[in-house]
Amino acid sequence: MEQKTKLEILYDRSVNGLSYRALAEKYGISCTHIHRTVMSKPKKRKKPKVIKPKPSEEAALALPDDPKLLKEELRLARLKIELQDLIIDISSKELGIDLRKKRGTKRSK
Repeated sequence: MEQKTKLEILYDRSVNGLSYRALAEKYGISCTHIHRTVMSKPKKRKKPKVIKPKPSEEAALALPDDPKLLKEELRLARLKIELQDLIIDISSKELGIDLRKKRGTKRSK
């Protein structure tokens, strides 16, 4: 089927509100073929989006060469992890359930 005919069928269906049977009689095509034509979606080729980090994020991702700055970042990361652990511990006590994932658990089927 030509692209022009497909567009005419889609136009008649959406704008004029013709039924599949009326379209089949008008164009001399089976109702099934008309239905497939109407229900099929046009294929669109999309380019994948490339997410580029912002300049401020690039600077944050780059590690400094100075050992003193690296030690400070490591200290802050350890403090953050310790704080997160304490929050989980306190929440577990208040809720009365264990919030940590147990090691070696298998997925349920």
